[in-house]
Amino acid sequence: MPPFPRHTLSATWLLALLAGCGGGSSATGEAIASAQDATVTASAAAVRPPRPPAPAPAAVPTLAAVGDRLFEDTRLSASGKLACASCHVPTQGHADAAGGFLPLGGLDGTRQGLRSSPSVRYLDQAGAFRFDAQGRPHGGLFWDGRADTRVQQARGPLFNADEMANADVTSLATRLRALPYAADLRAAAGLPAAATDDQLVDAAVTAIARYQADDTKFHAFTSKFDAVQDGRATFTAQEQRGLAAFNDPQRGNCASCHDSRPAPGLGRALFTNFSYHALGVPRNKSQATGNPAFFDLGLCGPQRRDLAGRQDLCGLFRTPSLRNVALTAPYFHNASFASLEDVVAFYATRDIDPTRWYPVVNGQVQRYNDLPPALRTNVHHGAPFRRDGQPPAITPQDAADIVAFLRTLSDGYSAAPSAP
Repeated sequence: MPPFPRHTLSATWLLALLAGCGGGSSATGEAIASAQDATVTASAAAVRPPRPPAPAPAAVPTLAAVGDRLFEDTRLSASGKLACASCHVPTQGHADAAGGFLPLGGLDGTRQGLRSSPSVRYLDQAGAFRFDAQGRPHGGLFWDGRADTRVQQARGPLFNADEMANADVTSLATRLRALPYAADLRAAAGLPAAATDDQLVDAAVTAIARYQADDTKFHAFTSKFDAVQDGRATFTAQEQRGLAAFNDPQRGNCASCHDSRPAPGLGRALFTNFSYHALGVPRNKSQATGNPAFFDLGLCGPQRRDLAGRQDLCGLFRTPSLRNVALTAPYFHNASFASLEDVVAFYATRDIDPTRWYPVVNGQVQRYNDLPPALRTNVHHGAPFRRDGQPPAITPQDAADIVAFLRTLSDGYSAAPSAP
């Protein structure tokens, strides 16, 4: 027969002792009842399952996580068709969609944008728009540098009539409140349920900007070029020749604006110095240029207005990073070139074979025809551009080699495994 549990024996002994002392009194009864309760409680505790821990409080989403959702959401646009990611496609280096021309937006999704969508990667070192000690413009975001921060850049397309076309802050705030994750946006930004329109819109653009600043996709540095710099890969002979021509001030001279050296304090090359130039690219055929009197003057307008009086800056556009350039076609601010091969050929032959690029009217080549005649003196003529009668600085072989090198700047490179 198994032994009794210790707590059972103790209770039985107590009952016997009380009975032997005469029992029957109220105090004795209360003691017996108390002992019985103790026995029941001890027995129940021996078989009761442990109480489950209290559930952890729900995690508050980060601004970057909400910004990721906002970046992909077409419901932020008046048409319901356009998201940030529609014009800044992740698989295309966060630039225009493959095979596209100028982006379409507006209230019904049919209004053509004025400029191509520049990549939103590798912008963290651009800084605010400014003039250097020599009076040359640098920095800023968009093709004309009119945004000083990612927050300002994120806000612009939301209210641009050719893009997401929100009429005003109230219209956008109404759309934000209707999102199924509106509470997450408020929580991430620390806003109350009764947040004002301005608070909600400010939170949304801040979230989109934070997503771009925090997510490594926007500054991955995972190209073959980076792997070579780290000693994990080697260029092919053609890629190596292309880098040499790219850097050579007597040939491509590309590095004078698209610096291939590590940026100060970063340890990685950005392939831009965020400077501005008028390159004389050919006029495109678009909704805007259907009006022969219209010209996109970059720093002088029409989208930025504070420098409208600076005729010396008309036609200048920001130098984009060449990282992921093989993915970001079409090229230049007006999307006038569809391939890297044509871009490099343009640099090589713009002034020595102008009929290849510009129309001829009454026997006269219309050079730099995307600028008014009075402003064509702003066009840049430094290397690699050559005058009529001079040999090209970039030979056909150089051009092919430079394109091969440029293809090493795409993120997502993975070295082939070594043979066993």
